[in-house]
Amino acid sequence: GINESDKFFKLLSLITHKDIPEKYQMQRGRLIDLYVDGHKYVSGKRAMIYGEEDLVVALAAFAAEVGIQPVFCFTGGESGKLEQTLRKTLGDLYPEGAVIGQGMSFGRAERIAQEMNLDLLIGNSKGYYIARKLDIPIVRTGFPIHDRIGAQHNRILGYEGTAILFENIVNTLLENIQRKSPIGYKYM
Repeated sequence: GINESDKFFKLLSLITHKDIPEKYQMQRGRLIDLYVDGHKYVSGKRAMIYGEEDLVVALAAFAAEVGIQPVFCFTGGESGKLEQTLRKTLGDLYPEGAVIGQGMSFGRAERIAQEMNLDLLIGNSKGYYIARKLDIPIVRTGFPIHDRIGAQHNRILGYEGTAILFENIVNTLLENIQRKSPIGYKYM
């Protein structure tokens, strides 16, 4: 997301005593423009975000930043720090009533997800069966991704990586709307 990428570039600038290169400032500007264009499609959507703990925190921060509510975040990791880190990182954007799980299996996650009225899953391909069973679109990111080719080339870091991820999320939601529409449409 923009907030976390800003922190990263400011830290690099501080360490190197150099200004942030213009190319990254331009990338940031394009990302803001993209957020404006796509916000209407993601605002208020409820997401399940899962994977490695650090990735879950980063994805939840990004989701909250663009208006997606990370209402169910879980990991198989057992550090005991996920909820506290999410609360700290998301601040005022932390959704009240969010379900946070550590050491959680996909079987348990599926039972919880059935009760949550979710719009989107964001995580690795292990969530596919939940997405399929609940008829919810999935955006594959993280590791592992076994059911798509080229996942190792998908960038999600920095402004450009965030733009790619945001486009993927918006287009996944739009494809789902088109797929479920009784008449279909090609203009948004």
